[in-house]
Order: sequence, then C-alpha cells, then structure tokens
Amino acid sequence: MRHILLVEDDNVTGDIVSDYLRAAKFDVHLAKTIQDAKIMMNEYIMDLIILDVSLPDGDGFDLAIELRNEITCPPIVFMTSHTDVNDIKRGFETGGYDYIKKPFEIKEFIVRIKHVLGDFGNNSIKDRQIGKYRFNPTTQTLQYKNEYVILGRLQSAVLTELSTKIGTVVPKNDLLEKYWDGITYFTSRNLDSVIVKLRERFKEDPSIHFLALKKEGYRLVIF
Repeated sequence: MRHILLVEDDNVTGDIVSDYLRAAKFDVHLAKTIQDAKIMMNEYIMDLIILDVSLPDGDGFDLAIELRNEITCPPIVFMTSHTDVNDIKRGFETGGYDYIKKPFEIKEFIVRIKHVLGDFGNNSIKDRQIGKYRFNPTTQTLQYKNEYVILGRLQSAVLTELSTKIGTVVPKNDLLEKYWDGITYFTSRNLDSVIVKLRERFKEDPSIHFLALKKEGYRLVIF
C-alpha cells in the first residue's frame, strides 16, 4: 500500500480527505503542522505529499522548497484556498506536480492524485536507467555511481521526453510548444542550450548520445 502524507490543519477537511484516500486504498498520514510533517517524513517513506499552504507554524511553499532539496522527495501536490494566479505560479515553481484549489470535487481530487502517482499508465515519474546513469523525473535528479545532481525543470522535462522514446526522433517544435509555450528564435536557442547541458551531464558514459537532427528534432541513442 502506498503512503500519502496529508499536511492539512483544518480538522474537517483533513478528516474528509483522509477518509476518501483510505477508501481509495492509500495509507494516509495526517499532519497538522510543518513540524509534524517532518517527523512523519522521517518515520515513513512517502509516495506523495498533499500540502496546504497556510499552516500554523509556517508556509507550505517554503516547506516544499526545503523538501525539494532532498534526494528522496516524493511528488508534491498543493491543496489550498490560495487561488491567486501568483500563488498558483509559485506552487509550480517550488516543484508542485499539481495545484488543487479549495473547494474541490472529491472524485476529481482522487483522479488527480492517481494521475500524479501514475495509476493511468503515466510512467513519467518512475526511475529509469539511461546507460550508466539513473534518472528520477520525480525528484529531477540524475545519479552516476554515488553522485547526484539536480537537473532542474527544463533539463528534466526534455530528458523525460527523450528517454521515454530512446532511439526515436522527438520533434523540436513539440518540445518548444509543450515546455516553452511557443516557437521563437529565443526559445529555440534556449532548447539548444538545454541539449548541450544534457550532453555535459552524461559525459561519463560515452555510449550515450544526444543527436540533433536539422529541421527535425532530437534523438537520444545508446550504443
């Protein structure tokens, strides 16, 4: 059974969400403060964190930033009454995989949680072996032997796309539309820069190649 950490200080919301998650066959650990959340994180290996923003002893965004520095940080989903677009933007910038605004429809909430956990065939959050490296899209970390490096959002996103389709050309325009919100000279150059950085990340394994195909896209090959 997968473990979910629910950080929510409102008693009614916490109890209702916990009950529905347990009915969906999840093991739920309810924390009402940041301090309690940290204690539970040390006691259990969590598969997902559902995090409120306004908590009695601090800010959920700050906690997310702190947790994202941990190699083993699970996916984070914000569940909050903060609906301002700047708050939503900050939620994703701090590493959130989804941002659920209160009040919400509980059935949709469960669907979103299952999606993040990969229950609908989404394998983007699972570890994958790339040559001598291991890549974790969830934590955006790349491991080589006992060394870890955090790639960041764009490098991680592009690597996820290429490593999902090893040997297949991924169109450049598809990447620009999906992760840069448009095709311009500047976004194109930025994507090229990401590919250069990925080549540098994988330099310890000469069998790994990031190929650029003019007017087509990029292809990750291992030989």
